[in-house]
Amino acid sequence: MSSSDVQVQGSNDWSIASKLSTVTAGYYKDSFISCFAQKPVKRSSLIHRGYYVRAKAMHYIFEKFLSQYAKSQIISFGAGFDTSFFVLRQQGYTQCQYVEIDFPDVVAKKWQLIKNHPYCAELAAEENAYHLVAADLRNLPSLTKLLFEKLSLNPLLPSLLISECAITYMDETSSSKLIEWCAGTFSNVVFAVYEQIRPSDGFGRVMQQHFIQLSIPLLSLPIYPNQECQRNRYLQRGWSSCETYDINEFVHQLVSSDELNRMRQLETFDEYEGFNEKCSHYVILTAAKGICTTPLPPKNQEIKDNLFATTNLISWQLKESSIQRYGQAGCPSLVDGSMWIVGGFGARPQGHGRLDDLIRVYRDGTIESQLKNKRLARMYHSLHLIEPISRLVIYGGRTHPAMALGDVGFIDIKNNETEWLEGQPENGWPEPRWRHASSIIPPCGIFVGGGCGRQNNLLTDCWVMQVLPVSKGETPFVKWEPFVSLPSGRHSATASFWQNLIVISGGLDKSEMASRPQLLVSNTGSGSSSQQEWIEPDWHGPSPIARYSHQALVTADSRLILVGGISTCHTSSPGVCVIDLLKWTCVEYNLPIQDIKQPVMLASFNAQLDEGEKDGTKILCWGGGSPCFSFGTHLNKVFVELKI
Repeated sequence: MSSSDVQVQGSNDWSIASKLSTVTAGYYKDSFISCFAQKPVKRSSLIHRGYYVRAKAMHYIFEKFLSQYAKSQIISFGAGFDTSFFVLRQQGYTQCQYVEIDFPDVVAKKWQLIKNHPYCAELAAEENAYHLVAADLRNLPSLTKLLFEKLSLNPLLPSLLISECAITYMDETSSSKLIEWCAGTFSNVVFAVYEQIRPSDGFGRVMQQHFIQLSIPLLSLPIYPNQECQRNRYLQRGWSSCETYDINEFVHQLVSSDELNRMRQLETFDEYEGFNEKCSHYVILTAAKGICTTPLPPKNQEIKDNLFATTNLISWQLKESSIQRYGQAGCPSLVDGSMWIVGGFGARPQGHGRLDDLIRVYRDGTIESQLKNKRLARMYHSLHLIEPISRLVIYGGRTHPAMALGDVGFIDIKNNETEWLEGQPENGWPEPRWRHASSIIPPCGIFVGGGCGRQNNLLTDCWVMQVLPVSKGETPFVKWEPFVSLPSGRHSATASFWQNLIVISGGLDKSEMASRPQLLVSNTGSGSSSQQEWIEPDWHGPSPIARYSHQALVTADSRLILVGGISTCHTSSPGVCVIDLLKWTCVEYNLPIQDIKQPVMLASFNAQLDEGEKDGTKILCWGGGSPCFSFGTHLNKVFVELKI
């Protein structure tokens, strides 16, 4: 047995422990999972969600197939300690013959665990119900003999073949031969596959590197990197039909809203970027032939990607940076082009955690540490510079997803001193929030809108914080003025001030889809609330790709530049969108293919403009990253300098 085969077996142990933690937390029911997990562990809510959507996808396939073909046979390639046979038997599917195939060591361990639990042993002992066998999927003559001579399977009977993150570890030649063999051997058959896609963006590179470090590289992934390639792979190897969904599409099109709402109530959660990226980098595929049809229905195709005449950035340069954090807040200095950055989650001497510092970063990457204060240790807050009083103003954020903050902090940038104000909604202050949109309204106003509230609820209310000048040495006074509410709640959007207008871009809505309309615009009202009304621009051409966790920058020539972010409905990571605010047209620019040694995730980061360039507009991107499912937390170790 090769070392990579041993590592694949090790991934099974991690997976079954994660499934047990997910079931224990209430995400789905499986009364057998504890029989196969050696030791209970508590995983994060992000991992729970990841295994929940995987289970929902496979449950969907089983239900659709078995509702049509009760008398059938199921073959699971690389089954590991999967419990699907026992769950289906308990649910009353008794006419289905179930075969599991894995490495000899896995089979021996699983048989021992089955024997240790009487109910499992009783179900497994039923005649012609269950077979757990060892086989090498690369040896097709041996596999044929095993299935049809030793186990007496019927190649004419409706059959469901399953590969849950299994054949993706095989070399491409062997896995393609297996796919072709299955189509040629079974007359009436469905092949259901759950595996990785999209290897070339930041998250995809982190994902690939994770499996490379485990010595189990995803060998087919670079050759079949997207849904179309995956679909063609099966259609070109003997399958009559094939449907694919990435897991974002599966969740939002094939799982009921009631079920998703139930799931969202189970745990506090604030790792949306990592979850949506995980879902967009996994695909559920069903191919079929004979009398069988694919359990996955044809997709409702939206006009979302192919209307864009995307082009490449003029340049993209990565430069080493010690700013390794995400979820921080930043704002530019108006004097020297430097950037103030405060808080966030990132690298500390004692490990990852919330950062409690204010730093100043210059365009050459030089960093000055300004001050440390425990109250700065927060995430997804806002930061703005009120120039007339030389104060940085911090608002909101969170420590834990159950601990929204509603205080206002002032940092005297001349003396590096901090002052704080507290206020409650009953005293005319907004509800505490994080992931809100905010923008300076010169000279002393700050727009605040939407975000996540103290009950993890999505907010629609908007406000203007007027920072009133005071005598030298005194704490500034804050007055909150209501602004017209958003038509629906959204968080992780951006707000920009342009020509007495507030422009809201993107965000994530209550269904956890990137918000549409992508842009909303309102007059600031100039004191008259009757002039405040959110409207959707009348686009001349396609509107921007929906995104969240991005940055928005307004240029002197009335362009709004959206940088990076996460999309729940696009086939690649959002790049840079340049919007003409006078004509309401936009151009989308692609991000380049990422370097696996220096992957960049433009999410939860900061960006600033440098409009002094003669040959284009330069944008500097600082920090950024995300928890990446079970692949670890990624922090960008570079700052990005790009031109359009």
